[in-house]
Amino acid sequence: MIALRIFVYAVVVVMVAPVLITLPVALTSAGIIRFPPEGLSLQWFVAIFQDDLLLAAIWRSFLLATVAAMTAVAISLPCAFAIERGRLAGRTAIETLITSPRMIPQIVLVLGLLVYFERLGLAETFAGLLIAHLVISIPFAFRTVLVSVASLDRRLEWSSAILGAGPADTFLRITVPQIKTGMIAAFIFTFILSFNNVTMALFLSSIGERTLPVEMFQRMYVGGMTPAIPAISFVLALAGVMLFIVLDRTIGVFKYLSGNS
Repeated sequence: MIALRIFVYAVVVVMVAPVLITLPVALTSAGIIRFPPEGLSLQWFVAIFQDDLLLAAIWRSFLLATVAAMTAVAISLPCAFAIERGRLAGRTAIETLITSPRMIPQIVLVLGLLVYFERLGLAETFAGLLIAHLVISIPFAFRTVLVSVASLDRRLEWSSAILGAGPADTFLRITVPQIKTGMIAAFIFTFILSFNNVTMALFLSSIGERTLPVEMFQRMYVGGMTPAIPAISFVLALAGVMLFIVLDRTIGVFKYLSGNS
């Protein structure tokens, strides 16, 4: 047991250390990344909120990830019910088709989408970028939701119908509370997947419509690795932690994800 605890703590340290190291690096007063930092200054954190292009990229990434995650979950839900409960011919083939994009390298997938979108006039548009993100998000959301649907206790639904509840009431009051763990997990996972994606946005976004990962990549490639990059990395990590705490306090994310519903 002691060895297992040591192993778990070591894994946590390895995962958290790269995030924590961005704070002292970003607090430097120098114009280049240096550790230990040269002087202490908040200028690089202030610079984030004074950079209109960076703020626009953050908002664009947040909007894209939110819409993509919500849409992916909304599409995956009926697909999961159809696969699990529907009497579909070729059920295994359909399930494989839905999850197949995750088996294709993203660089191959995005090049195919780029050629296709050029013909449809969707290249370098928000709609095209959203469709591309859905292509890679739906397989993960579908698999997560499908597990929840497969573990449903149908006896509760039958009891609800026997007591006179309609299909809509049964779904909202009986089914949704049982599968909300999977829906929350699918939303969080696909949101992070979409927000952090570089490959899709790098090829499909226009110059003035870059997402945050692409904007950071371009600045590192063109302007060099300044302390502004670790500064915004730390801010994003902190925002992620705060968002998870807020969700846990409001809807109990940690309780549901841990299986203690």
